[in-house]
Amino acid sequence: MQTTPPQHTDFIRIITSEEFRAEKKTYDHHQEILSGFDSIRYCKAETFADCILGTIRVPRKSSQKNPRLTFGFYLTADSLTLIDDSGRMKKYYRKLKPLLSNAESPDSCLVFFLEYLSVNDLFYLQRIEGKLDKMENNMANQNSEQFFQSLIKIRKRLSNFHSYYEQMLEIGDQMQTELYKDIIRNRDFWKKYSRRMDRLLDYVKLLREYALQMRELYQSMIDARQNRVMSLLTVITTLFLPLTLLTGWYGMNFSYMPELHWKYSYPLVCLLAVILITVEIIYFKKKKML
Repeated sequence: MQTTPPQHTDFIRIITSEEFRAEKKTYDHHQEILSGFDSIRYCKAETFADCILGTIRVPRKSSQKNPRLTFGFYLTADSLTLIDDSGRMKKYYRKLKPLLSNAESPDSCLVFFLEYLSVNDLFYLQRIEGKLDKMENNMANQNSEQFFQSLIKIRKRLSNFHSYYEQMLEIGDQMQTELYKDIIRNRDFWKKYSRRMDRLLDYVKLLREYALQMRELYQSMIDARQNRVMSLLTVITTLFLPLTLLTGWYGMNFSYMPELHWKYSYPLVCLLAVILITVEIIYFKKKKML
């Protein structure tokens, strides 16, 4: 007699943390999930002889203060339990039903869920790249404080995704080991997922490098502006330095200064001042300081 292959509904459960606590005696190593479920800070997978359990923390993809998606999973050779208090995993489950119907094992269902969580990540990263391009094009006209605030915000998002992809890549590689072949039956799916995480991680690295180069370029532009201002102030100071010496010299009013009572003294000093300034201006222009 031909046996009917198991359906995805036979081995997937989505429950809340309260339900998991109520049933915790039926799950081995349940304390490993419960100990950190209230404050999930990163993605991890812990492997045991008969199960693989872990937590997932998905970074936000918008500037809105919506709750960050965090959930736990408990994977065995026969079942997959997802622990989620937000209700979003049930929503994703309804969307993934056609795809999950082709799953041959619980680990296939888990990798389908994880792939769905990153299905639009490439478009999101492309939007970030577009924002960086726009900021670069308008760099010369932007206020420095506003520019750095926007750039810091983008770099923080990229850092969050960098950590996320690194952790998910580690989980994907971990699932491919021979030690857990009784639980992980579709290593090809996990290889594909790891390659996807690796590509996204490389993209994030490029964007982080791009943002760093923009920061250095903008800082060099600010330094160049400040150097031009300081150069102008130096030129102005140098222009008036001989005049300061001249006025200081003839401001002493000694009794026996020959020019003190000469009727052409004032015109001569004025002419000397004009000549000095003219010579200095010609010099600075030749040196391209004006």
